[in-house]
Amino acid sequence: MIIYLNLIGLCFSLIIQSSICDICSTCSCTILMNKEQEINCHGKYLGNNDMFNFDLLTLDNYQVLNKLVLSKNNIVNLPTNLLKKLQSLRSLDLSENIIKEIYTTMFIDLNNLEDLNLSKNALRIFDYSLLEVLPALLSLDLSYNHINSIEYLMNKTTTKINTLDLSHNNISSLSKIFLESLINLQYLDLSFNRIHSLEDCSLTVLNSLKAIHINNNFIVTLNMQALPKTLIELHSGYNQISEILYNLDYIEVLNLQHNNISELHANIITDNLQHLNISGNMLSSFPNVISENLKVLDISNNKLTYIPEVISIKNFPLLFQFDVSQNPIENLTISSDLKLNSFIASKMSMLKAIDEGTLANLRPPSNGCIHLTISNNEMLSFIHKDALRHMTLCSLDLSNNQLSYVAKELVVRNNNSMIYSVNLQRNPFKCNCTLQWMLSDLVPQLYSIQPHLLDDLRCASPSEISNIRMVHWYGWKDKIFCVDTSVFKENLAMNVANVMSNEVVHFDSSTGLLVVVGIATTVLTLLIVGGILWTQKIAIRRRRINRKF
Repeated sequence: MIIYLNLIGLCFSLIIQSSICDICSTCSCTILMNKEQEINCHGKYLGNNDMFNFDLLTLDNYQVLNKLVLSKNNIVNLPTNLLKKLQSLRSLDLSENIIKEIYTTMFIDLNNLEDLNLSKNALRIFDYSLLEVLPALLSLDLSYNHINSIEYLMNKTTTKINTLDLSHNNISSLSKIFLESLINLQYLDLSFNRIHSLEDCSLTVLNSLKAIHINNNFIVTLNMQALPKTLIELHSGYNQISEILYNLDYIEVLNLQHNNISELHANIITDNLQHLNISGNMLSSFPNVISENLKVLDISNNKLTYIPEVISIKNFPLLFQFDVSQNPIENLTISSDLKLNSFIASKMSMLKAIDEGTLANLRPPSNGCIHLTISNNEMLSFIHKDALRHMTLCSLDLSNNQLSYVAKELVVRNNNSMIYSVNLQRNPFKCNCTLQWMLSDLVPQLYSIQPHLLDDLRCASPSEISNIRMVHWYGWKDKIFCVDTSVFKENLAMNVANVMSNEVVHFDSSTGLLVVVGIATTVLTLLIVGGILWTQKIAIRRRRINRKF
């Protein structure tokens, strides 16, 4: 009897191992460090493969399967009991399939499932009674579906879920009953939906919510009273917001980019605010407010014609990144003392020149350096040689402007030390003796530490070397840009392998060389004639032999 039972156990074990082997012959199976198993069947287009379904059904709780990936398999429906045996499963990925409906019976035994991905399917209705049968669920991804309705078929209960992604759907409202079950929710993504008003979403019941994305909807008024007071991150860009109601005292990260805001009020910039992005609006001024903790400020792509004087170290003592790009600013003068780690002024169509005192009030933090980016300005053709003398620079990006000349003083300091990263690419440089320092000092340093910054560092004139990369002359000892332009054609015509050498290779003719060439030609001619005669002689002999037959 004991032997019989052992044989039965052995057979059962072989069936299990065979099942795993069958799955692993199609999918990728991995044993994790904690001896848990991961099966990845992404992109195998298994669909309704009956054998594959059998393989999953025969797995049971003796197999510690931690993660199962069934994404991109043309799955339309999941058999009710397909996942029944996978009681140790903690992560399930069903994304990129053609699933139209989700039934709670499919998941009813997955008591340890923490992460469920149903994104990029064809769901139109979501029955959130699913949350009731998944007591351990922490993260649910329903993005990129066609959900326009969330139905309620469950008993009133609470869940552990802390992350919910509903982005890229057709949602216009959320019920209070649904959100009341999400008392532990901390992250909610409602971006790319059809929401017109926050009042339609009952968000105030989410008393644990920390971050919300409501960008790319149709919101006109941002009513802060419609949001929970636990919120610290609000991402509401790419809407139609023109008005903000009530204070944002509790917000630390605020993204309002690409809306219709023409004026900022004091209620927006508070002491708790650390990151403000209000780019792509219609601001022509900035309020005189104090924010002790503001660190990042982006006011790019507005209608500012000057840098507001109120943006200063006095009002924003911790500010370290400031972006004023894409504003119609002609004079980049900073009127107030400002200490920054990063200053960006790019794509400014009106900016033509930076004079000696333009950036005089801009400095890095104490014992620090500043990353300065003034690039992609189509009219900028002049920067004074002493415009940056007072700064300690970490990096300097002057790429893609209209500079024909850059002074050595901008890059090389009094102690002959050079800024670590200097990007001067895509400028129409006039390569004469005034720019010889770039070949002598800049090119060798960049060649050693950041060669990618030489990829498009070229001369625009004189015409003899137009569009030639400066690295072409790397290692040459002559002062190339200081010679007469007529010499350029001769130098460029020489294809000398070792550019380090200044020796000119001459190919002179001589009597000895002519004699050698003559003898070689005579010998070759004799060989050819002899070969022809020998061939003819063989042909005549063969004809005589053929006559005998």
